[in-house]
Amino acid sequence: MAKVRIVEAEFRRLWAAGASRMDLAERFKCSLSWVDNYRMQLGLPARQPSAMQECYSANDPTPDQIAERARECRERHYAERRGESEMASQSRGSRGRRMCRA
Repeated sequence: MAKVRIVEAEFRRLWAAGASRMDLAERFKCSLSWVDNYRMQLGLPARQPSAMQECYSANDPTPDQIAERARECRERHYAERRGESEMASQSRGSRGRRMCRA
């Protein structure tokens, strides 16, 4: 990538005005990581995550929850293949929790 020439005052002004990282990268023809590094070098504060990003990160399941749900779905699938009733498959380990729908 070509050497990026940035006027520090302009970068600071745009950052203070609320320009996004993508806007800055396009304006100065550089990468997002370069914008992040330059921002840190200048000591400018990071952007706060948007409400949408906070919503998704707050509701994402943990790796343990994903593994548990996968285990329960596998148990139910194999029980159905064996021809067992739903009650029998629940007594094997899922204890009445239905996380996945058939």
